[in-house]
Amino acid sequence: MATADRLREAGGEGERAVTLGFVARATLVVILLWALANVVWLGRDVLFIAFFAVLVASFLSIFVDWLEAQGVPRWAGALVVLVALAVLGAAGCVLLWPTLREQAIQLQEQLPPALAEIGAWLEQQYAALTGQFGAPAESIEERVRGRVMAEAANLLTGALPLLNTVVGGIAGALIVFFAGLYLAIEPRDYFRGLISLVPRRGRARAQRALEAVGVTLRRWMLGTVIGMLVIGLLTTLGLWMMGIPAALALGVLAGLLEFIPYIGPILSAVPALVLALVISPTTAVWVLLLYIAIQQLESNLIMPLLMKGMVELPPALTVLVQVLMALLFGFLGLLLAVPLLAAGKVLVRALYIEPVADAT
Repeated sequence: MATADRLREAGGEGERAVTLGFVARATLVVILLWALANVVWLGRDVLFIAFFAVLVASFLSIFVDWLEAQGVPRWAGALVVLVALAVLGAAGCVLLWPTLREQAIQLQEQLPPALAEIGAWLEQQYAALTGQFGAPAESIEERVRGRVMAEAANLLTGALPLLNTVVGGIAGALIVFFAGLYLAIEPRDYFRGLISLVPRRGRARAQRALEAVGVTLRRWMLGTVIGMLVIGLLTTLGLWMMGIPAALALGVLAGLLEFIPYIGPILSAVPALVLALVISPTTAVWVLLLYIAIQQLESNLIMPLLMKGMVELPPALTVLVQVLMALLFGFLGLLLAVPLLAAGKVLVRALYIEPVADAT
């Protein structure tokens, strides 16, 4: 009887020990995750710079890889690509910059009065319905100009203390450029370094996952850049044929914002619609139809051809991630939302979904 009591007491102590050990391990895991989250948040500037550098390297690698396949050393291929891009950029500045600068100034001068005119008309309609008097057009224009500047500032800033300053932004851009260049010249060294951090039994799967991420980012970058050029050209031609002021500036804006799927095209259409409304409501309708037609062409023909074989991203999830990244990190977060989501989906599929499927 005494022996049985001692066994029960020993079993109870063992259960208590196991329970306390589990609680201690769980507490330790929570503390480590909290510490890791804080480290990631404190180093978010560096992480953003690193991912921008990876995107730059992915774009440069498209051409450097092809030159390497032709027998050109990677460092020489990277130099050739940089010279070619510099020549194209200089040619674009010489040919387009004077007109683009003039139209950008014109756009900056015309948009606030156009918005004020639309706002005054809306206030007049409201006053006619309610019997109240609206504010003068001058005060409306001032309020609109101030609101536009405030919203632009809020959009461009975010929770990135280093990159939100002028000096930090310039330094970050230089770091992104040179880091991306080094990654494009010697990607294998960094790749092997990442793989060496993974336990030996998981290195083969991690290698396949990182290779898939690299392929996805290269395809996404190439397709996005070509899509930006096509959308910018089509928008410029369409607006020019309609007689919309600053057609080139609006086309360049549409091309640049094409980097941000779904949200970017909507943002690019707003200034064109405002200027068209000042001309006439009919012109605004035609401009709206132009943007819709271009986006339909882009989503149903251009992008499916350019992004063939790339991981598909659900539209609703893409928009939600874009909004979340914009709220957390501002405009830079909005820029990186889609490539981060694409890379994350590839990693989840390669490191979680496929192992689970293989196990079952």
